[in-house]
Amino acid sequence: MTDETEERLAAFLDGAMSTAEAAEFEARLSSDPELAARAERWLANDRRIAAAFAPIALAPVPSELLQTMGLGEPTPVASAPSAANDNPPWWRRHALPLGGAVAASLVAILLLAPPSTQAPKRDLSFALETGRSLTPVRLADGSSVTPTLTVKAADGRWCREYRRSSTVGLACREAGRWKVEAQGAGSGPADGSEIAVASGADGSALDAGFARLGASDPVNGNDEAALIRDGWPAR
Repeated sequence: MTDETEERLAAFLDGAMSTAEAAEFEARLSSDPELAARAERWLANDRRIAAAFAPIALAPVPSELLQTMGLGEPTPVASAPSAANDNPPWWRRHALPLGGAVAASLVAILLLAPPSTQAPKRDLSFALETGRSLTPVRLADGSSVTPTLTVKAADGRWCREYRRSSTVGLACREAGRWKVEAQGAGSGPADGSEIAVASGADGSALDAGFARLGASDPVNGNDEAALIRDGWPAR
């Protein structure tokens, strides 16, 4: 993969592309399994790193730890160390405030915490957690799930419509997990611009699910990319 492709992938995941550019890149992801797999790995890496650093981002580093590491008085560093993962551009795309205590904390985490070797379970939840709308996500069993749009329920939960074979479903994220709210026969929308009602005998189930949730209009591609990148924060 060329540096140019990596930079474009970074811009896409960060929501830094225009609507037209994002649509063009989504089409490229759909036709390039290797690129789509790289995007999934970057998203997973970003979430793991962000989760690891969050607890210590605002906490002071004990002076004993600084002395043990030979750092003495905390001083700003010019650049962050490279994490042991296959996503080098992450450090360029997510510039952390690497002053004093935070910089030392990063070093401590990288030295003391071994990288996780457990691969994420590639199931429906994985597809909803990491997949961009209209981009198929291949599961462990060889099937694929395609998120088709993202909305916000009246109670503040993020919800996603998805297509899986001849089934369309609606699932919402609650306490870090995706719960199926409705399911019916049919296919999702051709694009993410509107909420689609599933066709077929069970179509009313999905329609009723959207109504029951008091779903908002679908979010745009840039906002959805930010939600995936940040781990679906509540708003």
